[in-house]
Amino acid sequence: MAAALPASRGGRPTPGCVCAAMLLAGVFLHLSCSENPVGAPRENIPPETYLSLRPDSALRPSTSRLHIHWWGDDPDGFVAGYFISFDGVTWNFTRSTDSVFACTFSGTDTTFTFSVRAVDDQGNHVYDCASPYGPEPFTDLNGNGKHDAGEPFVDLGLWDPTPAVLRFPVVNTPPMVRFVPGSDVPDTTFTVASFAWTGTDADGDGTIAEFRYALNDTLDPASWRSLPRSQTFITLTARDGIRPGDNAFYIKAVDIAGAESPIIRMPRNGRSWFVRVPRTDLLIVDDYGPVDETAVYYRSVLDTLLGGRYRDADVLDIKYGATSTTRGIFVPPYVNPTLIETFKLFRVVLWYGDNNPTLDLAQLSLPAYQQAGGRILFTASFPESVIDPRGGITDFAPVDSISPLLITFIPAGTLLEPDPSTPGYPVLARDTKGTPVAFVRALYRKINALDLYRLAPDPRWNGRPVVAVLSGDRRFALFSVPLHRFDRDGNVGTLFFELFTREFGLR
Repeated sequence: MAAALPASRGGRPTPGCVCAAMLLAGVFLHLSCSENPVGAPRENIPPETYLSLRPDSALRPSTSRLHIHWWGDDPDGFVAGYFISFDGVTWNFTRSTDSVFACTFSGTDTTFTFSVRAVDDQGNHVYDCASPYGPEPFTDLNGNGKHDAGEPFVDLGLWDPTPAVLRFPVVNTPPMVRFVPGSDVPDTTFTVASFAWTGTDADGDGTIAEFRYALNDTLDPASWRSLPRSQTFITLTARDGIRPGDNAFYIKAVDIAGAESPIIRMPRNGRSWFVRVPRTDLLIVDDYGPVDETAVYYRSVLDTLLGGRYRDADVLDIKYGATSTTRGIFVPPYVNPTLIETFKLFRVVLWYGDNNPTLDLAQLSLPAYQQAGGRILFTASFPESVIDPRGGITDFAPVDSISPLLITFIPAGTLLEPDPSTPGYPVLARDTKGTPVAFVRALYRKINALDLYRLAPDPRWNGRPVVAVLSGDRRFALFSVPLHRFDRDGNVGTLFFELFTREFGLR
């Protein structure tokens, strides 16, 4: 408070008192003008923006997937949202306070700059289509990509004039490629081989741009061929560069930044696989387990057929190395397409088996081969497992069913006689060698097929059971007896000649 002024005599202030009062009033007036009057509006203050990266150090090399957090603080209001940018030029609005970004590389390693500006909610309530960061966001009710009357927008106010910025190096992890377990190419094949692999990338499998493979030569850049990243299986033939003799397959993955995985090789451990070129148009499928002279027998029958045309016929041994749970070592891991495409290299397949033929392989491969024009002669005895209500042999052979009753003993001298509907074939006779023929079953042909051979009458069985049928298109002959045990008179060679020329159309 100001002190009381002395009064002059007569009740009027003295001149000194008047000057003091005027000075005091000026001080009060100055103080009153230097501060906002009570109730006057304050100017809007822009928000501040903060951000962080997980992992928490922005200088720590990371992968290309980045989880970034940000937040804003407005001292005189509320934050309405954020503008974010990776180049400082193009900004996008969001209400989120974090996101995971998959960064696209322009080189093996790179540094990214992330900027974020908080914006407050104190706008002018007018849609702004020309703000420094592009049009204000709105709800596009009709989905036409532009603002129309009646569509609500986010009314933005002031944005942080100094955005929060984070610069961080990102290390690109090269991709990896591996062969699928169990897909190893056999040690020996014909001019068909298949390969399967998987590609992975720590930065996300989507960053793999392509796969590149090569046959035999990895030094010449022209040897590498590209495959889309969606393709992880390939079947190669002679047209693709598979050559007679030793071969090796190489593959690598390349990511979007150009980083390459280590090259992997099939076969593994620096080995090669051997490729045989078909020597004739006939393939012998050896499905015979016992160690005896059967393989020699079939080769000898073919030696003189058609003027020795099949003297050097190729053999695919599908029984060698087989166990109760694994297939033979020369059977490719992918029946479809590898085995089927292998069969297609030949015009005729002669498949002979023992008392336990590999019917699952026949079921998976022979229908497609026959549909492609292949000719098949299949001879074997059939065990109990062939009687399968789900199909089995009926899926690939010209039979509707096969008898559940076994003919367990066919004595020496028993005759196989051609059916009257298919005349011109020689009579075959059971030889006198080895153990008795067992596991023989009667065949019941499909409606469009032909009965080819019957057993001659004998008290051990009823009537004349059919033991060989010919498909309606005359491209598949099935015998439920082992033909190598019915050549007492040397007539199997004549049978082959008649089948190959009359039915299969060989000349």
